[in-house]
Amino acid sequence: MHKLKCRVILLFFAAVLAIVAAPLRMARAQLPHPQNPSAPAFEVATVKQSATDEIGPNFMLAPARFSVNSAPLTELIQFAYDVKSDYQLPKSPAWIRSEKFDLDARITDADMDAMKKLPPDRKLDQYRLMVRSLLEDRFNLKVSRQMKELPIYELVLAKNGPKPALAPISPESQMWRTPTLSGFSHGEVKAGAVSMALFADWISGKPDTDDRAVVDATGLKGSFDFTLSWTPANAQAALTDAASGRGAAATPDASGVSLLTALEEQLGLKFVPRRAPVEVLVIDHVDQPSSN
Repeated sequence: MHKLKCRVILLFFAAVLAIVAAPLRMARAQLPHPQNPSAPAFEVATVKQSATDEIGPNFMLAPARFSVNSAPLTELIQFAYDVKSDYQLPKSPAWIRSEKFDLDARITDADMDAMKKLPPDRKLDQYRLMVRSLLEDRFNLKVSRQMKELPIYELVLAKNGPKPALAPISPESQMWRTPTLSGFSHGEVKAGAVSMALFADWISGKPDTDDRAVVDATGLKGSFDFTLSWTPANAQAALTDAASGRGAAATPDASGVSLLTALEEQLGLKFVPRRAPVEVLVIDHVDQPSSN
């Protein structure tokens, strides 16, 4: 499962808080643990096998609603447990990666009103816990956790600092704007009102980031508008084949600029590779979904 091959549109309620101190950066590489054992749940939800062969998956978070189309169970687990990389997920049973599902869920009006009063990061965490409850109910999913040292990337400022294209938004705008991130599979990300911590989470686990978890270490506060364009990893391979005469000509927008180069040249950011303890999931039990 590579997210580069997916058309994913995530409408987030809020950005995850930026993390600067080294011990806290390690915590962001771990999976969230609910403080309350009575996790919140959706009022009503349907789960069914996807009838279409979409490239997907497509995720949408909106007021009172959470929906996903054409998603393997691994994608739902990734969201529910804030898993950033395939390194953190088990490889079996095989059907959790091959079979795709559609999910449509809603919360009560009372829950929606309560969510409006939560700080931004807590709102997103509430949805994660609701999806987790759904997976436990419909798939009888039971997981445990282990620590494992894995390769990660730290997202840091490049030598000359952030570029003008990384445009900060005002605190007033941040209060009412919904963070949005779209694109990636075609080599372009359009971000609106997005924190660096949320951006680091979003680009984690993709082929262009070597399937590593990415941890924000920029120290940049607040949220930003920006656009980032590059040639995806699969297009890079096509360019190489075309240049050597082994493949067809590259796509018109394939400039050969990698994500790492684009980050530094366009936004003034870069990746620093390292290894760190990361929490991984172990699936202790999982069933095919129960009837709605």
